Amino acid sequence: AMTEITDYLGLGRYEDWDEEQRISFLTRELSNRRPLLPAHFKPSADTAEVLNTCKEIAAAPGASLGSYVISMAGAASDVLAVQLLLKESGVLRPMRVVPLFETLADLDNAGPVMERLLLLPGYRARLQGPQEVMIGYSDSAKDAGTTAAAWAQYRAQERLVEICSEQQVEL
Repeated sequence: AMTEITDYLGLGRYEDWDEEQRISFLTRELSNRRPLLPAHFKPSADTAEVLNTCKEIAAAPGASLGSYVISMAGAASDVLAVQLLLKESGVLRPMRVVPLFETLADLDNAGPVMERLLLLPGYRARLQGPQEVMIGYSDSAKDAGTTAAAWAQYRAQERLVEICSEQQVEL
């Protein structure tokens, strides 16, 4: 969806950008008051499904949905992209966007990803409460076996607790 949007806007292909370019674009757009997309934007079926899901979230009562979980999260931009799509779709209330770190590589990178997010200007203001994170076990066990996966999960959890404590954010 993000690639289709940035391509449509003439900004290039989001999927080809490195993490710093993505974060720069997403943080800029999250703080921008104007809509990202013009009313006449006609997305493909897949992108329309993503945007329509976000519009349903916007229309739902706040108490009916607690968190938006991002399966296979691996980068800070994954969280920011969901926040931007929710904003674009009219979600005006704070909503927890929760990265689910599942693969061995994602578990190893969970700490740096969360640290990067917590240090971004504006991120903590949008957080408005505790930082929620999910740790997966199935994909990491498939990647590395159950023992290595369990050790990676433990290390990720320890690092996340440490980072959130340093940043004075409830985890």
